[in-house]
Amino acid sequence: MAEQYIQSAQNALIKEYKKLLTGNRQRKKLGKIALEGPNLIEGALNAGLTPEVVFYTKNYYDRGGKLLVDRLSTATGKIVLADELFNEISETDNPREIAAIIPFNAGEVLIKQFAEPKLVMVLDRLQDPGNMGTIIRTAAAAGVDMIYYTRGSVDPYSPKVMRSTAGLIFHMPVILLDAPAMKLKELKLEGIKIVAASKNGQNFWHADYGAKTAIIIGNEAGGISEELLDLADLKVAIPLEEPVESLNAATAAAVITYEITRRSRKMP
Repeated sequence: MAEQYIQSAQNALIKEYKKLLTGNRQRKKLGKIALEGPNLIEGALNAGLTPEVVFYTKNYYDRGGKLLVDRLSTATGKIVLADELFNEISETDNPREIAAIIPFNAGEVLIKQFAEPKLVMVLDRLQDPGNMGTIIRTAAAAGVDMIYYTRGSVDPYSPKVMRSTAGLIFHMPVILLDAPAMKLKELKLEGIKIVAASKNGQNFWHADYGAKTAIIIGNEAGGISEELLDLADLKVAIPLEEPVESLNAATAAAVITYEITRRSRKMP
């Protein structure tokens, strides 16, 4: 598709991009997401996604962006924006000068099917975008098979979360649970041990996680809901020195996940 130039913020594509930044409802309604920055766009391309349209500045293209732009499918619209207009649509303090609209249905696209998942994560009403993004990135690095999240959680496909994942969200199934208690019961029937991160649990170093594990990480302020906590086969806690009372959700998730991974790989 030939390169186009847009100069007005009133252009329909610019308006659509802004709508996709504003909330989960618009993303679900349109079946699309908005991305900014080369890392996220490269992550989407590497995962086999095809952008509907890509916006970039002439400066970005001339300073090395040509390599990424030239990777785009002929079906992708290529639109050059003036620096001022790109700054206007950007949500970041230091705009990366390339952005995209990409068709994406989280329930259908890139959801890998695991016949026998061995390591699953359940995020219960996690609300901080940085925590959500860091957990997704850590889960991908540690070999987690899939992530579930409950209603009341931050949208994992919001711009702030996706930036925190460094593009890895396109390689990790992240699935909304409408009935989390029912899903935990299903996991139990599949022989998966439900492990809840809880300050009242046993020392996580000494816990028996089993061959297949689902880790529940709770809300930053309130922890795991009683309904899900009651379904846990095991509760584990990370020992803390005084005066520290707690770790943030992303740190706790990383520590526990890597302990489980260490054991599964039979590392010392």
